[in-house]
Amino acid sequence: MADLKALYSEKVLDHFQHPRNIGEMKDPDGVGTVGNPVCGDVMRLFIKVGKKDGQEIIKDAKFQTLGCLPDKEETVLANSQWLTIGSLIGGTKVLNGEGKETLSSNLFTRNYEGELLTIIPFVSPFNSFSVTPNHPIFCLKRKSLVKTRRSSSKCSWLRVDNEEVTSADPDYSRADKLEIGDYLVFPYSNETIDNKLFSKRLMRLLGYYLSEGYITAGSVTNFSFNCNERNLIDEVRSLVLGITNKKTSERTRGNVTEIRFCSKKWADFFILNCSRLARKKCLSETLLRLPFSKQWEMVKAFMLDDGDVYKRRLRDTETYRMITTSRSLAIQVQEILVRGGIFASIREIFKTNCFIEGRKLKDSVQYLVSFKLKKTKNKLVRKCKSYFLVPIREIKREKFQGLVYNFQVLGEPNSYLVKGFAVHNCGAAIATSSIATEMIKGKPLSEAMELTNQAITEALGGLPPVKRHCSVLAADAVKKAIADYESKKK
Repeated sequence: MADLKALYSEKVLDHFQHPRNIGEMKDPDGVGTVGNPVCGDVMRLFIKVGKKDGQEIIKDAKFQTLGCLPDKEETVLANSQWLTIGSLIGGTKVLNGEGKETLSSNLFTRNYEGELLTIIPFVSPFNSFSVTPNHPIFCLKRKSLVKTRRSSSKCSWLRVDNEEVTSADPDYSRADKLEIGDYLVFPYSNETIDNKLFSKRLMRLLGYYLSEGYITAGSVTNFSFNCNERNLIDEVRSLVLGITNKKTSERTRGNVTEIRFCSKKWADFFILNCSRLARKKCLSETLLRLPFSKQWEMVKAFMLDDGDVYKRRLRDTETYRMITTSRSLAIQVQEILVRGGIFASIREIFKTNCFIEGRKLKDSVQYLVSFKLKKTKNKLVRKCKSYFLVPIREIKREKFQGLVYNFQVLGEPNSYLVKGFAVHNCGAAIATSSIATEMIKGKPLSEAMELTNQAITEALGGLPPVKRHCSVLAADAVKKAIADYESKKK
């Protein structure tokens, strides 16, 4: 088990939570911008130069660096569920920017007042997320592609070459540098762990349980169908008998037919792998790691009862849709389909004024998962080897004041997923930039130019090995700002 003790000294934490000299400087004399494209760290350092005793000194210094997220923003856990970043604790299993399991470590908070950006993807706006403007987002800039051309007078997007898009390497970009049409990166993992217990027939039964199953009296497993769905009723009865060796009883009331069987062992099995209440249905990690061929049987069975096939226009390809009252299940199904090469959209549906046999039901929220199996010619989402590229539809800007959060993951890459999309974060980048500005203020240019990453690291009381590159970037930013000033002066 990895050591979950704090990775940083008190000084590092102090400079992250209470950064000195943070913000953009008006009319700076020199600006130094540096970045590490591998890890995503980006720093910008501003200096104002004056004179003292005949020497040029740095009168003032400010910096901008990595952004943060509001407390209600959600990161992706190892079980493909989402958790608000404000609820995250050290040692939580999360997915990193490559879609692989890792552990969260340090969680930082600080007060922030300024602009907040909400990035809205073209497909599945449900996956929209909010960040501060300087937060690095893993993306592919549409304008960076060579084989682009105007698509039409009605569309401002550049049409792209599919081969070029899918072979290009994404990079980190500040959120405020993103544009409509740029591609966000939605990673997924191809790692699977098969389990012989979960046959394709059992996966179909689990699919029916997710759509219409529930547990009563702690040991009775029930399935509820419309009485006209005789083919589904007969299949479930056959699956139960063949898998559990239990006979089912059947009862019809009104237009609802219920089939049930009694077994504490199997009731516990369904609860363990799929939970028990409709709104809280979710999949176990065992189910999430099975090969897609088995998971697909579960999805298909679910759709037979709580799904349909839809065409918006006669010439359109079929859209497959499934609906659930469980937010967690919708998110997990999206993750499963992604692993099978299918990018699905999630949409919230608010149900009001619903009646069953004259009885008014409570207003509720349902989640519609929709996807296509046939590829369209002018597709929006592009599939790559280990991720999907999803274009940005809109970027909203709003004023924000309150706490923002920033957290570390153990190991490299120091990135994680927000609503499924890869972003980067690093508390060390803010701390090293903050203390670097403190160390150079009031110093002659020649002395500031000699600032080393070792001196920055020592001033902070040390940095873990994987974060020492942040001190290198901070020292380089100082040198670039001074060099920028010198070039302007010449």
